[in-house]
Amino acid sequence: MSPRRTVIIIVAIVIAALAALTNVLYLHSVQDRANNHAKQLPVYIITRTIPKGTGGETALANAWVKKSSIPERFKPASAVQDINSIRGKVALNDLAAGQIVVDGQFVEPKVAQVTFSQRIPPGQVTVTLSFDAIHSVNNFLVAGDKVDMIVPCDPTKPVPAAAGSVTPQGQEAFFWQNVTILAIGASAAPQAGETQAVSNPGGGSITFALPPVAAERLLLATGGGVAANSTTGCGSGVYLSLVPPDNTPANIPPMDPSQFWAGGLTPYQ
Repeated sequence: MSPRRTVIIIVAIVIAALAALTNVLYLHSVQDRANNHAKQLPVYIITRTIPKGTGGETALANAWVKKSSIPERFKPASAVQDINSIRGKVALNDLAAGQIVVDGQFVEPKVAQVTFSQRIPPGQVTVTLSFDAIHSVNNFLVAGDKVDMIVPCDPTKPVPAAAGSVTPQGQEAFFWQNVTILAIGASAAPQAGETQAVSNPGGGSITFALPPVAAERLLLATGGGVAANSTTGCGSGVYLSLVPPDNTPANIPPMDPSQFWAGGLTPYQ
């Protein structure tokens, strides 16, 4: 290659480098003007989704968090200053890419633990009862479903005691409607944000969440209290009826044998 051609190539490279540098400086100048020459402050940005429960060490080791900078006016007051502070902690919730790391997103493991009591809605309690397949929709129920309860009695008509036993009413009545199943066996209903599949573990014990007074009434209708207290007019053997998620409770009157043949030719009339 001739000296002249070598010089031309070197000059071309220098010109290209200067052009690239000029573009970078121009872009920085435009961005600086757009931000009104705002002071840039360091922050830490999440580079990819960090699942709930992920340890801070894991996030750092995989470069799921990187250092960046933003105009001072956009920096959150709670932005993490020392990224090493997330070590030994876990993500409290799923963290989306692009978020600025702030205090409270990574917490001590014991804070992130979810106990079963945290699944109970405010103002409600739990009641656990045992059901066989016939009384629990052939084990098709899963945690999170809602059910209606049908009992062989009319709770609105007390029955006097007869020789210490309950006098049968011969009626069926909807007892409670839209009762929430919190768990079946050890399988609990998923919480918001959880995506694991739920299934029926094979029937057996079902845990309901309902207001305290309703819990008392349910226990009276299904337990030994009914046999000992004839004034309820109820018998044991509650049937659970699965309903759609958007089911609307309705006033359904009790039915006795005299009404058995009433109605249309199909159950949908």
